Amino acid sequence: MRLFWWGFCCLMGGGLMSFANAQSLTGSSPGFHYFYKAGVGMDAHDADLVTCSVAIRGLVNGSDAMTGIAASTGGGLLPALVGGMIDSKENRQGAAANIENCMAMKGWSVVGISEEQGELIKALDEPVAIHSALMPLVETTEPKAVVLRGPFANELATGDFLIGEAGKRGEISLSVRAVRNRTDEAIEDAGKLKPPKPPKLERGVKAPKPIKTMKDDGLTNTDPSASYVVLRIQGGNRVIVKGTSLMLHRLHSDGTEVVYDGTPVTAIIGGYGNPKVAKTKDGERRLYDFVAKIPPGQWKIASISFAHFATDLCFGAPAFNIGEGEALYLGDMTLGETGGYPLDNGNLDLAKSILTPAPGLAANVQAAVYMNGFTSDCFGSYAYAYEVEGAAFIDFNENVTAKNSSASDDIVTSQNIDTNSAGDAPEHIGTFKDGANEAPENIRTEVKYQLYKPGEQAPDDNVANDLNLRQLDLPKPAGTQPDN
Repeated sequence: MRLFWWGFCCLMGGGLMSFANAQSLTGSSPGFHYFYKAGVGMDAHDADLVTCSVAIRGLVNGSDAMTGIAASTGGGLLPALVGGMIDSKENRQGAAANIENCMAMKGWSVVGISEEQGELIKALDEPVAIHSALMPLVETTEPKAVVLRGPFANELATGDFLIGEAGKRGEISLSVRAVRNRTDEAIEDAGKLKPPKPPKLERGVKAPKPIKTMKDDGLTNTDPSASYVVLRIQGGNRVIVKGTSLMLHRLHSDGTEVVYDGTPVTAIIGGYGNPKVAKTKDGERRLYDFVAKIPPGQWKIASISFAHFATDLCFGAPAFNIGEGEALYLGDMTLGETGGYPLDNGNLDLAKSILTPAPGLAANVQAAVYMNGFTSDCFGSYAYAYEVEGAAFIDFNENVTAKNSSASDDIVTSQNIDTNSAGDAPEHIGTFKDGANEAPENIRTEVKYQLYKPGEQAPDDNVANDLNLRQLDLPKPAGTQPDN
């Protein structure tokens, strides 16, 4: 298995490394930084970090990135990936990125400070001391600072994030350092997050494998009583288009995860080697068309992956219902080289053209009606949310009824978040609240906004923050000049 992935990366000729770290979904912010949200105090800061640390504990990077996300549905990918090797360095890098992803979902921004200030706070070493030094930064009402990353803004759909290898970690967040004693304890209390196991099967009975897409000749022999989904993936970068895939999970009627009920619960659409019903070119763009036959029911887009790097949409995924004999157009996903996985299913003529070899399906195909906000335990490489523009949002607290507010306003952790973990559920595993709409609109007019890519140089001393060292009650390093 390791040889396979090595060969795959070599086949891409270094293309993976050239774009894998385009934005901070896959890497932490540069330099010294901390989390900030206007109008809240250190208690909320600490509580959210503890909750996020517990929520992301099942994520891994390296060759085993998709193992958990496939095994969590009783799918057939686990045996195929069991030979993979988890990269500890990548895991540390990925963990730093995922803390930022989770805190962004809860409305926090990442704010950079100067190297001088950061070194002084870091040198305090003990969490309690770092916590005290960080408090005036977190609780200030009008900081002059550089926002390295803002709160959740649906970046996977809008074009700012690209999925790939874990990026350079750089400095550990000062916020993380300040509460590491509490987060370590919380993770230990929560226990290892394990995918739910399918029940033992009778002798000779095999669990269904994940559904794959159809070959081009399959459209001429479709079943009018069966259910089908249609997707186009296109873009100018062949490596990105060939390596990108969606994983669909079938859900219970109440929106919770299905582990195994005798019928396939996972479908993989796209990705390297997956069958296509058509492959064409339009100038420099490559157009890949996919059709999959799936059981009727409620399905969600559970993850978006590039190669073996999977972004689990566990903080909020879009879902749709499909009935017997229906054909649904999931959309046209146009991939940019710098990121973004926008899904547009407004052009039914495109769906009909894809289904031309199956006139019955083409005549009846409809656009999928999405509902945003389905949550679950987090597996894969990264955790984030994805929202289909214009779709309603599920409200798990109102008997699974839709409401018109952002998924990030009321993100609920998986309803079985600790049923598969060791020990009792700790008190700090609650709901994700305080979403992006409660984040500061501009963090006052004095804030300078600038997005940095992971690994870039940290902001300079005079730009990053005007809270001087005396305000932090920290001594100046020997040999330095006093503040002007």
